[in-house]
Amino acid sequence: MSKALGFPSAFFDLINRLVGRYLKPSDWTVNFMAKKSPLETKEKLLQAAAQIVISSGNTQFTLEQVAQEAQVSKGGLLHHFPTKLELLSGLMTQLTQIFEIRLQAALELEPKRKRGRFARAYIHASFEPEPVELELTNALANVIVHFPELIDQLRQEFAFIEKQFAKDGLSEARATLIRLACDGLWFSELLGIEVIEEPRRSSLLTELLELSR
Repeated sequence: MSKALGFPSAFFDLINRLVGRYLKPSDWTVNFMAKKSPLETKEKLLQAAAQIVISSGNTQFTLEQVAQEAQVSKGGLLHHFPTKLELLSGLMTQLTQIFEIRLQAALELEPKRKRGRFARAYIHASFEPEPVELELTNALANVIVHFPELIDQLRQEFAFIEKQFAKDGLSEARATLIRLACDGLWFSELLGIEVIEEPRRSSLLTELLELSR
């Protein structure tokens, strides 16, 4: 339990660290970083929601509980998140933004207009998850089944990724193979089915990168 209690703070520290490491201020497209005071309140609310979901696995928590945990007024919470669905959607957005930041960083290292550029960036981003990402994603996986709208949000994210692969210059079959291999690795580690250790992990990475060329 003590590990879970410290987790949400580590998660949001990770967001700030990744943004600071990979992006210049002019590149910050993460909308929750726009204004300092609203950001602080919004982050406190998201941390509180993550705290409750991870420590108890409770899908029936109320907005009042989140406001109390965050020490924010009910009105302040409703200003940012009028419903529990929007609050959980905010957590989901945070997770996808972490991956997008890492993906953008990998793209910057790839020569532009080169075949397979997006695929290679996606491979590198998929092979470098932070432990806190997997832990919060695992907790949200127990909640998402109760909110079909969150599944639709994930579908939209995957649809966007598919479009980027389609413009990458690879055959449809090869692009799909790479994407599904990366997604399969992520889901396998997320669900604890199998964690690919070294040297197999490096070998798999090398094989996938070869397929992207």
